[in-house]
Amino acid sequence: MVVIAVFKSSRPEGKGTMKWFGAAQQRCTVLVLTVLQVVICAVWISTASPTPHKNNQYIRSKIVFECAIGSVAGFSLLLAYVGLLAAVSFLLAFLARNLPDNFNEAKF
Repeated sequence: MVVIAVFKSSRPEGKGTMKWFGAAQQRCTVLVLTVLQVVICAVWISTASPTPHKNNQYIRSKIVFECAIGSVAGFSLLLAYVGLLAAVSFLLAFLARNLPDNFNEAKF
């Protein structure tokens, strides 16, 4: 995200973009996104946690335990949030494909 912002800010229309991508803003973004995921997980686990469920419907000679999700809404919300983070990461990678070929972030 920062590398894209650096190259966008070198253009005339993007002069004010770098004030949003400092070290403190990066740490704050990671902290907020992590805390949001922890809150979603904590609410899901505390309200309707997954439980083991004995399934003897298919094979009666073996004991099979399956995971009962508990709250389908909580599990769906968690998967949607992880999917949103993956989609944003894909979008940033898609935008970074146009960076100059001679740019190497690991060079220094």
